[in-house]
Amino acid sequence: MRELVLMDSASALRWFRHDYPHPLARWHHHPEIELHLVTGSTGTAQIGGAARAFGPGAFYLVGSGLPHNWVSSIAEGEVVTGRDALIQVDLELLSRIAATVPDLVRIPPLLEEARCGIQFHGRTRARAEALLLGIAERRGASRFAGLLELLDVLAGAPPEERDLLNDRALDSTLGQHDSELFDRAMAYVHEHLQEPLRLEDLAAELGRGPTVVSRLFSRATGVGFSRTVIRMRVSEACRLLLMTDRPVAEICFDAGFSNLSNFNRRFREETGTTPRAYRAARPTDPGPEDDSLSEPASGLS
Repeated sequence: MRELVLMDSASALRWFRHDYPHPLARWHHHPEIELHLVTGSTGTAQIGGAARAFGPGAFYLVGSGLPHNWVSSIAEGEVVTGRDALIQVDLELLSRIAATVPDLVRIPPLLEEARCGIQFHGRTRARAEALLLGIAERRGASRFAGLLELLDVLAGAPPEERDLLNDRALDSTLGQHDSELFDRAMAYVHEHLQEPLRLEDLAAELGRGPTVVSRLFSRATGVGFSRTVIRMRVSEACRLLLMTDRPVAEICFDAGFSNLSNFNRRFREETGTTPRAYRAARPTDPGPEDDSLSEPASGLS
């Protein structure tokens, strides 16, 4: 679904935060770029064809037209207050300014990369979080200057602190009706992730033919139904490996895999490592700026 972003009439950017669940927390896209900070809960970030485990402090730059959604793993009836803090700003406005101000030379390449979606880590993530939250209190020229400073920090991130989420730009090709249908499809997948998931069952749930639903997933994610389900299951496994001490064998089945052999193979395909090695890499004494849950898993895009 294309989201209509109502900009602040007194500012060139929109800063806001919202709870979860929330009407805005759905599969959607918009022409504005989005700087997105998760401040509470854990779950799965869906950005284009990528599925990533997230936790508090996860920070993303989502390019113009790139579809996205963040789904928290919460109990029925639970509400996460202020889960998201974000900025949305018009891409054309930023591009025009950057084209006329030599000091902003690093910003256009960043905006182009953002079409693939970028997640930031380490010191860059910590600086970006502080700047984004601080912009909420700024007004006038200081507010826009804060945005430019934030974008410059992101543009200067070293390679190990920036993670491209998709290997190519993925502009949404879904209209409003198809976006709403895909949002229903993803809600069904999340709800039944631990169970066998067949395209035919999902199609029946949606009241559509399997071919129609298959094409819907290909258009929405660029990778299709089966790969999307695998990535979401690996993402859930990553979240459980980092947030719990449960045995790998239990996590395998809780994430929806039918056997350990398939789980290990798919996990390595998507992350480049084994479940045990992934867990072993987590900090033993995470500090207030730790973002271990949202660290990149190479190849998961």
